[in-house]
Amino acid sequence: MSCILDRRKWEFLMIKYTQHPDVTGIIIPNNWDENGRVVQLAIYTNKEDVYLVEHSRQGKELLDHINKRVVVKGEIGEGFDGNKLIVVNNYSVGP
Repeated sequence: MSCILDRRKWEFLMIKYTQHPDVTGIIIPNNWDENGRVVQLAIYTNKEDVYLVEHSRQGKELLDHINKRVVVKGEIGEGFDGNKLIVVNNYSVGP
């Protein structure tokens, strides 16, 4: 399993994606490998939305901010399985 979601798979998984206003939430590990390393992150919002983080430079940087509040700007999509996906264009960590 790759770390987070791979952009090549992103295009295949997408039903649609759009620019979205800020997504604010907490960065939470969503999946681990057999050695206990985080392989997928998600952003959980206070509206109970969950966005799986796409594999990108900015997406990987979020690994350093697990369990912190983040504001993310990016492209939002929906996979064929109904999961919400986000391509992180930029982000800020904090209150």
